Amino acid sequence: MDFNEAFGRAVRALRLSRGLTQKDFLGALSIQYLSDIERGKRSPTIAVLAQICERLEVHEAVPVILAKHFMRPSEPLIQTLREIERQVGFAGFIDPSAK
Repeated sequence: MDFNEAFGRAVRALRLSRGLTQKDFLGALSIQYLSDIERGKRSPTIAVLAQICERLEVHEAVPVILAKHFMRPSEPLIQTLREIERQVGFAGFIDPSAK
């Protein structure tokens, strides 16, 4: 599975988990565009990603993190989240004493 397919799967999974239909995104983007994203046929711009995530009520990183998880399902999601936390901390954005 390539990243576009995994990302689309993540968007679709998040949408369905919230009980939303593709029609619920009208006004933000077309049903065809969302369908293409969910099938891995198109990649959204950062602005479109922000619109999708606003409607889903999730942080913009969530579908990207889930996509990486779908690409490596044998790697536990919690391990991925810890690695993200480590990398953000290493970059100096998390105070190690705040844990």
